Amino acid sequence: MNRRMRSLHRSMGAVVALFVLMLAITGVFLNHSSEWKLDKQYVTWDWLLQHYGIANVQPDVVYLLDQNVISQFGSQIFVNTNPVTHSERLVLGGIVLDDLIVLATDDALLLLNLEGEFIERMGAAANVPPMIQNIGLFHGEPVIQTLDGLWRSDFLLDQWERVSLQGVGWSLLQSMPDSMEAELAEYFHGKGVTVEQLLLDVHNGRILGQYGVWLLDILGILLLVLSLTGLWIWARRVH
Repeated sequence: MNRRMRSLHRSMGAVVALFVLMLAITGVFLNHSSEWKLDKQYVTWDWLLQHYGIANVQPDVVYLLDQNVISQFGSQIFVNTNPVTHSERLVLGGIVLDDLIVLATDDALLLLNLEGEFIERMGAAANVPPMIQNIGLFHGEPVIQTLDGLWRSDFLLDQWERVSLQGVGWSLLQSMPDSMEAELAEYFHGKGVTVEQLLLDVHNGRILGQYGVWLLDILGILLLVLSLTGLWIWARRVH
């Protein structure tokens, strides 16, 4: 029995020693966090950012209009990496018309200048046909597809006529360019995970989520058992 207890004591001691070493190292770094500016240094390992859920951003839609990337995240519409306006309706397409960017939702047209600044929203009050499904160009003129058919206007966008056309260049969904995705990820989530935050999460076990908290609880129990077995072995030696 005494031999088994010693073997158990050594095994638990080895496991506990590894965790204590980790706690000691992270504790020392956290104790000097301000001095070493660990809250100003960032970790950008892909697997770590994925673990924290900030590796990438998932736009609802993306359109490439000339040199501009139009994207929508929830109600926020971006031109490249700049938030320009809000729309509770999903952007269904976009075109560049002279010096305007025209975005279509199902009930309105959103007008921006080529620098991405919001100009106005044109809806039913501006004679824009309802139930829009897409927007495109036909020989430089704007055309919208609705549930009620095709409608064409001129650059003023204030008068629309029903038409039947073939060969319209419709707006199509695109993929977000990698460089733009990285910049938008920084906009939404910052530069990454600070070294201080990483060390703190490792120190308190939260790097593993709820499992990490339980793991530290188990470590505490092991420390308690280790102490009791150590006292038991010592008491056996004394007697």
